Amino acid sequence: MAQSMKENATRANARTAGVAALIVGVVMIVQSILQAAIGVVSTLGYGLGAGGSSVGDLRTTFAPVVAGMQSFGTSVLPIAIGVFLAFWLVAPLAADMRVTRVVLRSLVASGVASAVSLAITVVASLGGAFASSGPFFGAAFPAADGSIFYFSFIGGVQSVFSTFVGVTPLVILAGFLAWFWSSKGRPKASEI
Repeated sequence: MAQSMKENATRANARTAGVAALIVGVVMIVQSILQAAIGVVSTLGYGLGAGGSSVGDLRTTFAPVVAGMQSFGTSVLPIAIGVFLAFWLVAPLAADMRVTRVVLRSLVASGVASAVSLAITVVASLGGAFASSGPFFGAAFPAADGSIFYFSFIGGVQSVFSTFVGVTPLVILAGFLAWFWSSKGRPKASEI
């Protein structure tokens, strides 16, 4: 029988969920830093290799760093929070689970993390739609038909599906590592 969220909200489940969320967050931060560094180097190489002798516009050169910071707030942090909440309250990991249960619960955690990321992304994209539309009561106000909101929402949903596909293997790996960590010093799980 499935346990309720109130029964799952234990300190042991929070520790295991924290380990999984920490693994996911650290790996995503390292990936983001590496992608930003590669982007800066490639931008510098393109600017210097195109016949220019200067570094070029600093905004263009360091745009990957800004994009990495933005992805921290709209992707890394929501995913890590979603993984924590899922492994703590919705689908906690226990030492006596079978491998298939760990995989299924990791898939649930990835889905919850993607839902949290969807909520943050939609709010950010709708805020961006307002911010880029011009003066609030000016001629550039978003169209009355709501098309700018529709496209912002669709873009956010597409982004989250892409994030789900990219993050699911990482969440499964983090689920296994947290499961191994929680079962350390205890009897081994049932047969695989």
